[in-house]
This record gives sequence, structure tokens and C-alpha cells, in this order.
Amino acid sequence: MTSDGVRYVDEVSVRVLGSTTLPSVRIAPISGSFVVQSENGSYSRRTGREVVITAIGNQVEISIDDRNERLASIRFLPEAGSALYLKTHNSNHSYAGELEVQSTSKGLRILNIVPLEDYVASVVGSEYGLDDLEGAKAMAVVARTYALYALENGKELRDHEGFQVYGGLKRATPAARRAAQQTAGQVLEHKGNLIEAVYSASNGGRTASNTIIWGSKPLPYLKSRKDSWDSKSPYASWTWTVSEKELHRALTASFGLKVKDIRILEEAGDGRIESVRLKGNKSSKDVTGTAFRAAVARHFGSKSLRSTLFSANERRGTYTFKGKGFGHGVGLSQWGAHFMALDGKSFSQILDFYYADTQLDNRFGDESSRHARIELPVLTSRSYSKEAKGSPPVQRVSGEMETPKEKRSVFSKKNNSAEKQTENIWKHGKKTTKRKKSKGSKRSGW
Repeated sequence: MTSDGVRYVDEVSVRVLGSTTLPSVRIAPISGSFVVQSENGSYSRRTGREVVITAIGNQVEISIDDRNERLASIRFLPEAGSALYLKTHNSNHSYAGELEVQSTSKGLRILNIVPLEDYVASVVGSEYGLDDLEGAKAMAVVARTYALYALENGKELRDHEGFQVYGGLKRATPAARRAAQQTAGQVLEHKGNLIEAVYSASNGGRTASNTIIWGSKPLPYLKSRKDSWDSKSPYASWTWTVSEKELHRALTASFGLKVKDIRILEEAGDGRIESVRLKGNKSSKDVTGTAFRAAVARHFGSKSLRSTLFSANERRGTYTFKGKGFGHGVGLSQWGAHFMALDGKSFSQILDFYYADTQLDNRFGDESSRHARIELPVLTSRSYSKEAKGSPPVQRVSGEMETPKEKRSVFSKKNNSAEKQTENIWKHGKKTTKRKKSKGSKRSGW
């Protein structure tokens, strides 16, 4: 640690499986043995066998060779070149780096302390399922920037869609590893600061500005612009129909108003819906297009109302939505990046297009190894023990990838309202609040 309070790290801490209640898990080394130790060093043991961990109040109970021990938290450190299996009651996972297990009132809390470039490779494999190297390299820079920006702003990284999907070793395919390795340490900056590197699957032929989607302060590198490459995506146009009764019922459940009618209030210059009025018997409620879409997707799935770039028509008790794109449309389009790569564009050209007025910078200087060190503010008083860690065996990396549906989060200080959080369309129970309307073209109804 330096005198100015900066901790130098070559790894990131990611909370994994946090959306699942975990009363108990099993952890084992993929090969060889691992060290099991308590935070304060009072307990340390090396074993090659599976360890059972159970939440008991505010402690974790570990069971090794029929011997039980209760501790405040426990850490698992694999041998160099190995990794860890984590087994729940219904799923198996594998992770590079170390695992730390703590107990909470809701069960076990699990952190994966993983080398940065292993993390980036897994995110690329989880979020970008397309078969081109330059697009994957652009995605690697974006994923790395997104994570480091979050950490610099005091956020906890998680492994689900509300942040960016991190699937552990099984998603770190050879192609994703190449993308991470060939861009190791590179990040996007604006005037020397990390940018909010948000992205989505498809923008429908035009990128969206962060202001229109989230109502946050305009960012010069997240402006709306035409995107001819995204126009080739499979989500360039789509249609979704739903009965009036079903849609009104879903909106009633989400917004606490018995909805009888729906009208579009505002449409942005790029065609995206800014606000929608929900009309009840005696009152009405105005919600943003982002919140409207999130509520619909929570009830009908992510492939229902795929973006806020849509038009709608009601006829004989049925709504028909016709739209473009998949996701919020801000920042990089994964399908657009793919077609740019197929058109011969380099990863840096792809990034220049989607994040104007930004610069590529390597915060690690000339060091290009997967363990390059980064500077982050101190987020914890703990100092982690460092061991040399090699890449896990390639044969254990799955080749399965799928194109993600969405990337939905910015960390702007002005983006903390409950309404903004409804952009996470896979989560339930978010309340929506009314925001001040921004100027835009108006439509009186559908």
C-alpha cells in the first residue's frame, strides 16, 4: 500500500451466486489439494478432499474428514495451476482464484477473488457469444473498464445481469481468453478517467444516449448516433403481441395502480419512448419508457418488449408492439461490434465508434501479463495473501456460449432511484417512482 492510501492489486473480488439462497455448499480442488484457512489465521489446513460449508447463525461451519469447525469466515486457496469446484444443492460451478465464504442472515455469502484477466475472459465468454476476435477484444476492454469503474466507485461486483455476467471457468473459452490476453490491462478513459462502459445486445440501428434511458447527466461519449452495422442484427426488427387484459394486469401488479388504459406521453428524437401514462379509474401515473419496458419484461420475459425503441397499436383487445433492438441501446452494441469486426474493423475502431471522445490506455504500462497490477482505492482494510496462480487446464473450459440479452447498469450518482433500478428486467419487486420529464416529441396515444 502506498502513502496516499492506494492498494495495488492484480485481482478483483466478485460476489457469486448472490441471487440464490445458499444454506450449504461443497468446495473441492479441481486437482491436487487446497489450503483451508480462517481470516485471522487461527485455523489452517491443507486437504485434497471435498469440504462441506454450512451457515450456522453468523458463523460458517466446515466439515472436513468428519471433523467440524465453526469460524467467522473461511477462505479456500488452490494450488498454483489448479482451481476450485463449488457445488450447491442443484448446480456445479468452477472458479479460478480463491473463494471466501461468510455467513449472513440469508445464508452463505461467497466471494471469488480472481485474477483480473481471468475475470475478463469469463465475462467475455458469458456476455459475448459471437465468433469474431476483434469484437471479442472490444468486449474485453469494455468489460475490464466496466468492472474497474465500478470498483473505483465503491461498488461490489456481482456475477449476474444487473452488473455483467460472470460464469467462472466454464465461460472462459479459449477464444475469450485470447481476447482478454491480447488486450490485457487496456481500458477506456475520458480526460484521464475511466468511463461508464455500458453496453447492450442490439441498439436497433441507433445508439441511445444515457440521458434518454436513465435520466442521468449527459456523457459526451454516450451520445445517440446512427449505427448501420447494428441494422444487420437479428433484432433489427421485432413484433410482440399481448392481450389488453394481460398487459393491464401485469402493469397493475408492477405499479400499484389498477390500469385501464395506456398512452405514450413522450418520444425522444431517436424514436425511443421516454414516458408512458398509465390511466386508472380515478387517477393516472406517468412512468419512464425504461421502467415501462422493465415491468413488461418482468412479467412476460426478456423477449417481450425488447427495447424502448417501439411503436404500439391496440386493436380488438390486443396490443401489437413493433420495435427495434434488444436492450437499452447505450454504448457498445454487441451485434454491431460483431458486424464491424466482420467488415474488417479493429477492436480499437469499434471502441472509437461506440464511445466517442475516449482514449485507450494501458494502466499497467508495458506489462502485458494476465497478472498485471492495477491501482484502486482502498475498499477494505484487509490485505490478501498473494500466491502465483497459473491458468486452469484448457480442457476444463466449456465451449458453450450464448449471446446475452442485455447489459443494464450505470453507476452514475444520479442513477440510484428505484425507477432506474427497474432497468434490471430479471429482478422482481422493484418499485417505480415518477421522474421529471425531459423535452421531446409527443404523441397523444398509441
